[in-house]
Amino acid sequence: MDFSGGAGGGGGATLSEMYQSARRLLLSARDGVARVERLASAPASSSYSASAPLVGAPDPAGAEAVRREVAQIQGLCAQMDRLWRSIPAKGQRDLWKR
Repeated sequence: MDFSGGAGGGGGATLSEMYQSARRLLLSARDGVARVERLASAPASSSYSASAPLVGAPDPAGAEAVRREVAQIQGLCAQMDRLWRSIPAKGQRDLWKR
C-alpha cells in the first residue's frame, strides 16, 4: 500500500491524494460559505431588473453545495485517519498524524 503519494496500484487513493483533495474542497467550501454569508447579510436590492439575482435573498443551492463539500471533507478526514494509523513506519505515521 502506497502511503507517500503518487500513483498507487489497486485504484485506492493515497494519503497524499486524499489530503490534496481535502485541501481543494476546503478552499472551495470557504469560498462558498463566504458567498452565502455575503448574500445573506447584504441589504435587499432596490433594483427593478427581473433578471438580476435578489441581493439579500437566501441562496439554498449555494448553501446545499457547501454542505455537500463539508460532508466530503469529513469523509476524506475519516479515511485519512484510518490510513495513517495503518502506516507501518513510525516516522511516516508520526508525520501524517500531525
